[in-house]
Amino acid sequence: AVPPCHPVVCCSPAGPQICTKRPARGRTLLGSQRKRRKSATPDPKEKQTCDIRLRVRAEYCQHETALQGNVFSNKQDPLERQFERFNQANTILKSRDLGSIICDIKFSELTYLDAFWRDYINGSLLEALKGVFITDSLKQAVGHEAIKLLVNVDEEDYEVGRQKLLRNLMLQTAP
Repeated sequence: AVPPCHPVVCCSPAGPQICTKRPARGRTLLGSQRKRRKSATPDPKEKQTCDIRLRVRAEYCQHETALQGNVFSNKQDPLERQFERFNQANTILKSRDLGSIICDIKFSELTYLDAFWRDYINGSLLEALKGVFITDSLKQAVGHEAIKLLVNVDEEDYEVGRQKLLRNLMLQTAP
C-alpha cells in the first residue's frame, strides 16, 4: 500500500507554497522503544498514556544551484569519475543539512490525540509549526534559497496509541 501524501510548506522569497511529499516509509526503533513495546501487559486499573513521535525537518527546496559547477572529476576511468563526483555531491548535500527535531509527545486523553492527528492530516499542524521553525534567523542563514518544512507522525504510533487510550475510556465507563 502506498502511504498518503502529507503537505509540506516551501518558503521561498516569493512567499510560502504548500507542496506534497510522501512521508518516510519505515523507521528504526531505538533500544528503549523496543523494550517499551515488548513490556508486560499493563495493569488494567492504571491509566495508560501513549507516546507519539513528531519529526520536524527543514530542507532546501532546490539543490541544483549548489551542485552546479561544484561537482567535477578529471579521472579517466568512468567508474572512478562517477565515484568521485558522487562523493563530492554527497559532501555538498551533507553540508547543506538544515537539521531536524524529534519530539516525543505523551497523550493521556483520546480527544487530544485525535485532535493532534486531525491537525497533522489536514495540514494545520504544519502551518502552526512553520511559524515556530522557519524563523527570521533561519531565513537569513539560507539567504535567497527556498526552504521547506517537513512534518511526519507515524500512523502506526497513532493507531496503537489510540487503542490504548480507547481502553482507558472503556475502563472508566465500565461498572
